[in-house]
Amino acid sequence: MGKVLLNEYFSSVFTEEKESKAEELKAVNGSVLRAVSVTVDEVVKPLSYLKVMSADVCAVSPRGDRVASAADQGGSSIIPGLLLHLLSSASPRSVGAGELLSVLAVRRYLGEPSGEAGPCAAPCYLYDVTVTDGNCQLRCHLSPQLNPLVQRNCVRAGCGIRITRCSLVYEEKRLNRCFLQIEALELGGMEHHPQMDASAPGCAPLRTLASTQRGRVLLATMLSATPVKGGRTHYLPLWNNTDPSGPEWNSTKHSPAPEGQLDACRFISLQHLARTWRTGVDFPHLLVRVMYKSRLRYYGRPSTKVDFPYQAYLEVADHSGMMPMVLWNSLCREWYQSLHVGAVLLLHRYSVKQGYQQRTWATHCDSQVKSFRFVEICLNPREPRTEIQIVPTKQVKAEWRLPDIKYNFITRVELDKMPDPYTCDVIGVVTFVGRCQRRRKEEGSEDFYLYRWVHAVDGSTQQPFILELFATSQPETFQQIHPMTYLVCTQMRVVREFGISYLTTSNESQIYISGLHKGKPYTQDPKVQAFIQWVKGQHEKQLLKKSVMGGYYSFPPAPSLFQDYCKNLSDEAVLTSASDLKKVIASLHYREHRRIALQATIVAVRYIGLTELVEGQGTDHVQNARDISGPTLKEDNVSSQLSSEPVRSGERPEKDLNQPAERLRTAPTKAQRRCQSPVLNHYALRRRYPLRNSQKTDNSKGKTSRMSRKKFPDAPGVMRRRKPASRSRARLLKRKASDRVPDDTVNGKGFSQAAEEPVAANKVSDEDARTEEMEMNSTPRCTWESTLWPEIKEHLSVHLQFGQLLSESVPRTFDYKHRDFLMQRCNLQPAEYKADAVTSSMDLERFGPACDHGYYSVTIVGINHQVAIDVVFRPSMKSHEGLCTLGHPMESHDNRLASILASGYICDEQPTNGNQQGPATASPDHIVRTAADLDNLHVICIMDLCHHGGDNSEAILNKIYMVTE
Repeated sequence: MGKVLLNEYFSSVFTEEKESKAEELKAVNGSVLRAVSVTVDEVVKPLSYLKVMSADVCAVSPRGDRVASAADQGGSSIIPGLLLHLLSSASPRSVGAGELLSVLAVRRYLGEPSGEAGPCAAPCYLYDVTVTDGNCQLRCHLSPQLNPLVQRNCVRAGCGIRITRCSLVYEEKRLNRCFLQIEALELGGMEHHPQMDASAPGCAPLRTLASTQRGRVLLATMLSATPVKGGRTHYLPLWNNTDPSGPEWNSTKHSPAPEGQLDACRFISLQHLARTWRTGVDFPHLLVRVMYKSRLRYYGRPSTKVDFPYQAYLEVADHSGMMPMVLWNSLCREWYQSLHVGAVLLLHRYSVKQGYQQRTWATHCDSQVKSFRFVEICLNPREPRTEIQIVPTKQVKAEWRLPDIKYNFITRVELDKMPDPYTCDVIGVVTFVGRCQRRRKEEGSEDFYLYRWVHAVDGSTQQPFILELFATSQPETFQQIHPMTYLVCTQMRVVREFGISYLTTSNESQIYISGLHKGKPYTQDPKVQAFIQWVKGQHEKQLLKKSVMGGYYSFPPAPSLFQDYCKNLSDEAVLTSASDLKKVIASLHYREHRRIALQATIVAVRYIGLTELVEGQGTDHVQNARDISGPTLKEDNVSSQLSSEPVRSGERPEKDLNQPAERLRTAPTKAQRRCQSPVLNHYALRRRYPLRNSQKTDNSKGKTSRMSRKKFPDAPGVMRRRKPASRSRARLLKRKASDRVPDDTVNGKGFSQAAEEPVAANKVSDEDARTEEMEMNSTPRCTWESTLWPEIKEHLSVHLQFGQLLSESVPRTFDYKHRDFLMQRCNLQPAEYKADAVTSSMDLERFGPACDHGYYSVTIVGINHQVAIDVVFRPSMKSHEGLCTLGHPMESHDNRLASILASGYICDEQPTNGNQQGPATASPDHIVRTAADLDNLHVICIMDLCHHGGDNSEAILNKIYMVTE
């Protein structure tokens, strides 16, 4: 039954039994929150309620009753049975719910003030979760003890959960308010189930609930659109506070001013208003054009009593000058999305007050327009409510003399000449889009900035604009940025650090992509017209060859000197102690990026080669064998993306395309899985695994590998090592599946043996290849250990393992046909499940890596030799400007590992003059052998940390600084 019928039914039954309200309310006064609990487990430490289980495991309480399942009830709905049991319970009792529910939405809102919190206390947030059993939907409150599950994206829209402990909670400070609170749950393993597509709750199960007063109160809470707890009137976006969130923000206002009304209105100019604002109350109409628009500002605090604590600054102008205007509170929800730059507004019943100067300002591009910044126009939702009307473009008259919007576009070749912080506008074709990341505003705060890195070219030079784009309250535009789109960014600020120039958004920046340019004022700008002419002469394939999306991207690069690195940091933020490293990683929220500096010693290095991603890939994407060893994208690969056909070279067996993802994966032992935190189960704190174990036969290795795949079916995939070119590469590619070398053994400590060595290049036959690989297992070539490492690892208290390259850390070649999937993977987890947006059948591994060289797993030990961590180091190549090396000079060095770690790149260029001596060989074998220079050397390691949700966190070594006496 639809929501309308449900409302009608509820209104009819709610009028009955009015006399029982007083008796029901008396029972609420016993405590602040009176809860009728449904328990499974005893109350233990927070987060211990979480038990991660696969979807086919059923949770049954060992000590309590079990809520009747759908089959037991003779129906197919689980939620009504659970609610009926709660409503009929007079005292807490033990119950087990073994049915899997699907999460449809996760919503966030501002929490209540605590007793000790002052008026300026940092905000804390609560979460509501909407679940469904396929027939009914239920909005529940998530206990604050389980908030980390949302903050780390474990509980998310589209996942399955089992509620193992819940309570029916009443609020004493609000009449007729009752809701279901989830206090313990188990995570299911599936992302999509047919029950997620269920419609609104049916009438039959709700008819039974509405037979009692408590049931009607519960139904009233379920039907309301406001948060279930705390009296808040709106939800916030799930991952930041800047973007509009909810359908009420998306309604575009269509209230054009009648043409006759414009002729009859008496207008006041901004110049006259600035002179007389102190003497008047009811000002005449204002006719102005929106010149600049800021992002939304959310000023809510737990003690804030305003329903919609938002504001947005705009600057409006008429023929006499320009003045700031502020949109307040609920008017932001109603009008912010409609007040575009360039729109003409008719305003009445506004107020004027002295201007607030402690704010950012747009940089005016028209020096002829006078600015009145000492006063500001206030558009209020009440006392009085401002009247806003948008004048259609066809009705705008020339005699009004409204100023045109002027821009300050620059080309990429002009950027290096611009001072810091010069303000400009840019246009370009996007060639790289980074993943959305978050940056914490303050230490310990739950508020984050949302941003991403973007590259765009404009044809003036081969160098792209490097853009740091923060969320501009345009979520649809921000999430739809992808390579090959035409991007316009206004009011960008030039940032120059240590000779590196890039652009970052300001508070007044606006972003436009393809599909949004029509009718915009900048389309007639001469530099925009020149860019359009340049684009017309470009070939799509050439642009696609440069198009990359996602992956690890660190910019700007750390400076050459550690003293420069410390300049903009507080003393407490400069260095992180190794003992705090585990806590720092555990405190990361979903997609939070953090850079830390650690005093340490490098004790082990191993090289891991790769050719392609193998987790879950079939025959959708196969790299051309001719292109595997090259550092750049090949045209054949681009052609495959355009045609959606795999590029092949010879015949390749099916088995070769589906090598197991666990080859390079560190799998925890049973003891480790028992001791792991239910949330932080990725951080295996165990002793250092041996780099080599006893030699296995082929049969035993194959058997063990198959057992490992069966035992750990959900282990995320990683990269497969790259095999160097051989004299008979074609013969190696044509080997039959039955003749393939079995997978390496996963040893007892969870490390895949010999997975990191490259296959010998001078062996031709299959038997010789097996023999060579067995020899390499016993005699490692691309591995180095410090002489102190065997002794140090015996006394470690903690060993964190992040030495495997995550699939999310790899930049991918862009495929325009599958751009929606790639954008989905680079964007943040959506707050609501949408069936038409689900692309779970695809896999990220089908998209080849943008650069196909391997990476190094580096083991770092704190200077006190108590904590060790394995991190990934993936240097760039000097022969081609990778994503992480653009924008700063790359000087040649000796290609020793110490130099590569200090610079972040490998010198693999050949000398142009035959008499010049080129750099030392850049082979991984040579680089690892030079690691002995680092033995017992005190260094400062700069590491980038990022959490990808669930149990996936990345720790990547950015560079090192040598510590001198």
